[in-house]
Amino acid sequence: MAKGKPGPPSTNKIVQFIDTSKCIGCKACQVSCKQWHSQPSEATTFTGSYTNPPDVSGITFTRIGFSESVVDGRFQFLMYKKQCLHCNTCKCASLCPDGVITTAEGFVLFTEACIPKNVKVKGKKTGNPIDLFIAACPYNIPRYDEESGRFVKCDFCYDRYDSGVVNHTACAQTCPPGAIVTGPAAEITALAQARLAEVRVTFSQASLLGNGSVIYLLTEGSSSYIDMQTLDFEVLTSDTLSA
Repeated sequence: MAKGKPGPPSTNKIVQFIDTSKCIGCKACQVSCKQWHSQPSEATTFTGSYTNPPDVSGITFTRIGFSESVVDGRFQFLMYKKQCLHCNTCKCASLCPDGVITTAEGFVLFTEACIPKNVKVKGKKTGNPIDLFIAACPYNIPRYDEESGRFVKCDFCYDRYDSGVVNHTACAQTCPPGAIVTGPAAEITALAQARLAEVRVTFSQASLLGNGSVIYLLTEGSSSYIDMQTLDFEVLTSDTLSA
């Protein structure tokens, strides 16, 4: 559980690069995330999709979405890893300033004070604080954990970072094809741009999209991917590098 106050501005921002062209849909990232956070498995029902569980939850901080698509006359799956983007400007922080902190590395963390009674709604908005807090996120990420009574989400494995392990996040450490890489912003951004040039030889529509501390490489337009169909992602700019 995250505790403490935000760290000072830092030039050592940590960023994660998710290369969907390498993703094989094995879900090792989902399993490793659950293992590190001591989360139980989730009872689900088959809905006709390989996306399972269907979404993030109070006990699932990341999950791979499978989109069925026809590219150049061939059927294929387009995979996408849903998780918190650790935004530079967080909507969640504006609703619960007592319970959301941003570390010097750019990790946006929900503390033990990130609970419904601390949700502060401005203006004339009324309603269930749980629903209002979740709805404030443009990427539909925060979830309420009934057992702990607090809001939860991906925490960028902040408690592994201090160990000095390179590529520190559990999902990146586990990914068999190396589709997930975590590291210093300048280094990861350069890697993403170099990889994009390589991928565009085969996938002309490939692009880099992202926000905050997460960069995605997509081989097709964002509207082709589950979860991204209704999300307004910002095209990668220097914003990802800002502290």
